Amino acid sequence: MGNPTKNQKVTLGAAIFIAVNAMIGAGVLTMPAKLSLLVGPAGLISCFLSIFLVLCIGLSFGRAAKIFPGEGWSYLYPSKWAGHKTGLISSFFYLFGVLIGMGVLVQQAGVYCHSFITFIPALPLGIIVILILMGLILAGTEVSSIVQYIIGVCVVLKLPLLLLGIFCLFNFDIKLVTPFIPYGTMSIFNAMPVVLFSLFGFECIASLYAVVRDPDKNISKVFMISIPVVGILYILFTYGILFAIPTEYFSGGLNVPLSQVLAGYFPGANFLSYFVLIGAFFAIIGTLHSMLWSLSALLTSTLKRTKSKFVRNILVDGFWNEKVSVVVTSAIIIFFALLIEGDVLLPMTGLFIVSAYILSIAALLFVKEEWKSGHNVITLIGLVGGAFMVYFAWLGSIPPFLKLINLL
Repeated sequence: MGNPTKNQKVTLGAAIFIAVNAMIGAGVLTMPAKLSLLVGPAGLISCFLSIFLVLCIGLSFGRAAKIFPGEGWSYLYPSKWAGHKTGLISSFFYLFGVLIGMGVLVQQAGVYCHSFITFIPALPLGIIVILILMGLILAGTEVSSIVQYIIGVCVVLKLPLLLLGIFCLFNFDIKLVTPFIPYGTMSIFNAMPVVLFSLFGFECIASLYAVVRDPDKNISKVFMISIPVVGILYILFTYGILFAIPTEYFSGGLNVPLSQVLAGYFPGANFLSYFVLIGAFFAIIGTLHSMLWSLSALLTSTLKRTKSKFVRNILVDGFWNEKVSVVVTSAIIIFFALLIEGDVLLPMTGLFIVSAYILSIAALLFVKEEWKSGHNVITLIGLVGGAFMVYFAWLGSIPPFLKLINLL
């Protein structure tokens, strides 16, 4: 389904489909290994807390879209209460966070490619993948669109990921449920940025306000339905796996693809493991291709909002164009993939993106009607929960990153 134009009005069902499709991405592939190693069975609590937090933030986004109509939420909403500079900071936070997240997917692309091409190390393979995607985009809109359609057709190959979860649920092992909190209570909160990484994309629902029928009623319904649906699917997928396969099989963390874990524990399920490998590979490739395209446009629009004479001169003089933006975006993603391990990149992604969320929904605190209606109770929950998320994301990313820098 293509994106609706402003002259079209989509139904509630279509809007929910668009939202669910935007949220379900390759990020779910990181959840089983990370939750197994970070928190164990108690990760179920991490999942439900994250879903609730995202729902509160999402509903706040929906109200902000009504009160502050316009595009570019990461700049628009913060600028309404704190001015241009705060709007620009929020925009760069969001852009920076998503670029970091794409660094994780480049690493994962290499891990899954290495299952096919074993004579080349995983990380160089990931770099090759992003360079090929960059080249396809630079080749022209027509070529890149054809590739995107092919990848879109291959999205059906995500089905094996669902089948994997179902297969594992039928192999449920009650012994794996205990101990329920093997790493302590704080591990529940430390794992939340990992869950949030898989739920990113919900913010796009706010952009549907201008095109969905009866938006005052339906946008909140889209948030209320799509976020829990995706969250529950992720829980069934992740804990279907973790309650069937012992933790030691995930000891390789993000460096071992799910297909290899499956083949190792269920040697008789080779067909499903190969199917999962292909489905995961195309899920990652599809996400990288679409995000590389959209991030390059986001980078350009963010730079245009700056008041730096140097930046404006580059843009005005014509040095900066769509192709330059694609190359720069690709280079930044590669930089993160090369410099920082995925275990640090995951919480770092949440650190910046959630900070942008907080700066954005804080605009609702300055709207009197939101206090009178009681809606700001939800906003306050989103703000407080987001602040805690930023704190735990900081602990999981910045100290390890500084330690890495000192080692270098």
